[in-house]
Amino acid sequence: MMMKHKVNMAMVFVQIIYAGMPLLSKVAISQGTNPFVFVFYRQAFAALALSPFAFFLESAKSSPLSFVLLLKIFMISLCGLTLSLNLFYVAIDNTTATFAAATTNAIPSITFVLAFLFR
Repeated sequence: MMMKHKVNMAMVFVQIIYAGMPLLSKVAISQGTNPFVFVFYRQAFAALALSPFAFFLESAKSSPLSFVLLLKIFMISLCGLTLSLNLFYVAIDNTTATFAAATTNAIPSITFVLAFLFR
């Protein structure tokens, strides 16, 4: 019975973390953390946490990267995730965590517009 619900419990756990992140971020930024430094730490931690999985699980499947493809990946990551995270944490610094969390629902539409512009 418990094995059957592991996936559901994992999804609930991820949603709890996702919902609590704006609140914890607001507390950290209110204590004086620079929002841009906070984004850097978040991105660095994510890179360190995901790099071993990418290296060991995906290294055999990787195809060669051209300069143009690498530039496109860089621009998409810069405009898509990094820009939205910086704006999110600046918004948390200037507004409430509830309002900043509600604005994250606009990320899919912003991503669509950027994908349309950079295609």
